[in-house]
Amino acid sequence: MLNSGLLSFEKIKLEARDENNSLSKTIPNKPIDTRHYIKLCELRRKFPVLYKLEFQTAAKIETNTCRHAMKKNNQIKNQNPRCIPYDYNRVVLKKIPGTPDSDYVNASYVDSLLKPNAYIVTQGPVEDTVNAFWRMVWQENVSAIIMLTKTFDFAKVMCVQYWPPNMEVHETYGDININIVREEQLANFQIRTFRLYKVKEDNPEEVTDERLILQFHYTEWYSHSCPFSNALLEFRRRVRLVVGSTVSEDDTRGPMLVHCSDGGGRSGVYLSIDANLELSEEEECFNVFGYLKKLKQSRKGLVENVDQYKFVYDTLEEHVVCGKTWFPVSELSDRLKAKARRNSSTKMNEYQMEYDKICKQTPRFTIGDCAGGHRADNREKNRDVLCVPPDNFRPYLTSFQGNAFTDYINSVFVDGYTKPREYIVTEWPLKHTLGEFWSLVYDQECSAVVVLCQPPTNSQQFPSFWPMKSKLEKYGPVFSVHYAGAKNYTNIKQWEFKINKKIVSLTEMMAGVKAPTRTVQLFQLTCWPMGHKVPTSTNSLVYLMNMVEMWRARTDYGPVCVVSPDGRSRCGVYCAANACIEQVIQHGEVDVFQAVKTVRRHRPQLVENMTEYKYCYDLVLHYVLHFLNKND
Repeated sequence: MLNSGLLSFEKIKLEARDENNSLSKTIPNKPIDTRHYIKLCELRRKFPVLYKLEFQTAAKIETNTCRHAMKKNNQIKNQNPRCIPYDYNRVVLKKIPGTPDSDYVNASYVDSLLKPNAYIVTQGPVEDTVNAFWRMVWQENVSAIIMLTKTFDFAKVMCVQYWPPNMEVHETYGDININIVREEQLANFQIRTFRLYKVKEDNPEEVTDERLILQFHYTEWYSHSCPFSNALLEFRRRVRLVVGSTVSEDDTRGPMLVHCSDGGGRSGVYLSIDANLELSEEEECFNVFGYLKKLKQSRKGLVENVDQYKFVYDTLEEHVVCGKTWFPVSELSDRLKAKARRNSSTKMNEYQMEYDKICKQTPRFTIGDCAGGHRADNREKNRDVLCVPPDNFRPYLTSFQGNAFTDYINSVFVDGYTKPREYIVTEWPLKHTLGEFWSLVYDQECSAVVVLCQPPTNSQQFPSFWPMKSKLEKYGPVFSVHYAGAKNYTNIKQWEFKINKKIVSLTEMMAGVKAPTRTVQLFQLTCWPMGHKVPTSTNSLVYLMNMVEMWRARTDYGPVCVVSPDGRSRCGVYCAANACIEQVIQHGEVDVFQAVKTVRRHRPQLVENMTEYKYCYDLVLHYVLHFLNKND
């Protein structure tokens, strides 16, 4: 009945206030042991109205005064009037003589579940508040900056860039000078190391005080939405490697500073996840509802809707179910031996148990999610109508090829380890989609095409889609591909092509648009026979991966278009193994489990069986044994 919508929500709320009513007992009144947490989540999946009940119950708190935030001089300093600090726990800056209300910044101290004032939650700075932001960072001796918004989101400025544009530039904000010491990019976030320093007024060359601070910038979390749980958990892990898993009492470092665009919804979600994980590390329990109440009493707007609150539950559940999945590369050989051993009680080895978890957590897309591929004029462009990309994660074709063409090709973006949308997975083109394939490569500025199969010559089912014998081939009405060179290696063929595009759109012709020639290299693996689950030479596949990365290093690291017969088998292995190898190189860690989860986000059919999953481990092991730290 709860889930059916036949009960009015007002009636449910009245019943919940009755302590003897069974419904009120579903709201946790104390921390929940992590061993019982999954059952708690299962109950909420069965009765989703419980999320709403908890969220609205927590929101019914006595509001505190916001007198300082509402002052006329301070109102213009607030991005969002719904996300402002209460007077009792606002961050008070040292006053600047002669400047009224210079002690105000839109920021609040917030407790964790273990430590008072563990966080400062603030809005993303606006033009007029950047100096106040850095004054606060310096004054409060902030341990790290956690930024959860893009600077631009759908053409709207969400937060001004409050740091220098590159590593060569030093910028001054009030009396604080800043330069970037180091930058590291990962698929969903960037880590920047800032040097903050003060100089003598009469001698700018003499530094009087300086400190280093890290900024963790999550770049794939759009406003009013939720990110991917495993990506946010990895982000939080990276933060805690710097800040420490638990902060000791005698730690001289100040609080973590957390901000999104307005210091509201996304900041509250991150605090909820971080504080509950910190509690579980110390006391093996979660207090999701209790901490939501604490947040609502600490600042207006933290965790802005029920979807975000549900996301907190889901992310903590994923943490409990998956556990620690990464390990140091030095343990790889021993770990793989242990994973192969069969568990006497479950009759499964660790590989099987991991893959089973991944399958249970793989998202399911509806026909509505994949509407583009199911449209009447696009259905014939799919080899399999059960394997169609979701509209939110597919590349859209932008080159005009005539009124009979659409923006659709059966392909999907896949994140790498260091870059989002690093791969585009697609199926071997059909006879009537050759123009669409080269439009995909051209429009997305792919630097490389990787073909993981070698169908029979003159195959009707798998038509040739690049020039083999002639120097030039035309594909569709606007694209011509010019052969520019080829090389043969053991089990690998390599071609270089120039792609030319003819402008046929009247609007573009009138505007004088010129289409530049693009260069792409195509790599074909010839040792993965049709029908085989893995290639006959692991060394050749790893060598091909290396060749592709060496070529991309000479270009602008455009996406890699990965082609298999059906756009599902083989491609996931290539993308996941590549991501794992990058993690080995960059951080000395192995995490095949999360790499496979990531590639299956947008296409659940990738890494479609246990053989492919285990082979990802084999590829990483082969790379570590034969390629890692080798000059060749």
